[in-house]
Amino acid sequence: MVSPNLEAAQAATVRGFLASGPALEGPFRELADNLLSLAGPVRSVAVTGPEAGVGRSSVCLGLGAALAALGNRVAVVDCNLVRPHLHRLFGRSNFTGLTNALENGRSPELYAFEAVPRLCVVPTGPVLPGSAQAAESERLVGAVRALRETRDVVLLDAPVAGRMLESPVLSDAFDGVILVVHATRTPKSVARQVTDDLLDAGRNRLGVVLNGYSASRRPAPGETHDG
Repeated sequence: MVSPNLEAAQAATVRGFLASGPALEGPFRELADNLLSLAGPVRSVAVTGPEAGVGRSSVCLGLGAALAALGNRVAVVDCNLVRPHLHRLFGRSNFTGLTNALENGRSPELYAFEAVPRLCVVPTGPVLPGSAQAAESERLVGAVRALRETRDVVLLDAPVAGRMLESPVLSDAFDGVILVVHATRTPKSVARQVTDDLLDAGRNRLGVVLNGYSASRRPAPGETHDG
């Protein structure tokens, strides 16, 4: 259990990061520029990874903050019903969120909170029997469409790639996929296999993000430092 004081401190740290230079310049700004420069509008993006712990949530928030700083209205949606995470980063409850929107047929924005100006975050909401099926049904497509009526870009903090590929809705219904791999945790062979799986399945891979990389650190054998 995390104490309220620690959760509040963590939330303040996350908000401070999203509103400061590291999120608004450097790699996240470059990623945002690259996304906006793609041919054709990219309005909805699923952010996934080969395994848990590669930093999908941090990439969603950092990219979202960078896009918001450029004047875009952005929504980040937590679709990880197995391991809800985004609400914890902000020290908030998970009483309302995506699952409420899916159940009630309403826009997820009604259950969102503002992280920084122009960036809203939609937690998973309560995870009940049947919630996972709803999050992989056409109801999710409708929810994303509803968000796109008020937001320029919708970023989905999606399940791991294997789960995405098993779900036609999660993998087909959006403009593209960003794959996040971790410099010290994701073996090259795993990163390449997931990349091949996405391509073989015909997914529109918008890019690969190498998370946790330090230029001063030498890669260990099998680590993914070359994307």
